[in-house]
Amino acid sequence: MSTIPSTTIISNLKTVTSSTANTLKSANTNGIDMPGMLALALSKASELKVCLNLLVRSTDSADPNLTALNDILASFS
Repeated sequence: MSTIPSTTIISNLKTVTSSTANTLKSANTNGIDMPGMLALALSKASELKVCLNLLVRSTDSADPNLTALNDILASFS
């Protein structure tokens, strides 16, 4: 699988750990719900997977975009 930015982002999202106390304090001070935003990002990644699956089903096998789409989908595994 080739490495493209989309797959790196998705792979990193799947391995996110809890934020440190200092990060949470700083985020809360600035009105940012860090755990909530991370959970939202993960749910949006799941929505992206569904959309990409639909695109792959409709993409011609000769289309060069199919490789990139399949690489991104593979990063969800």
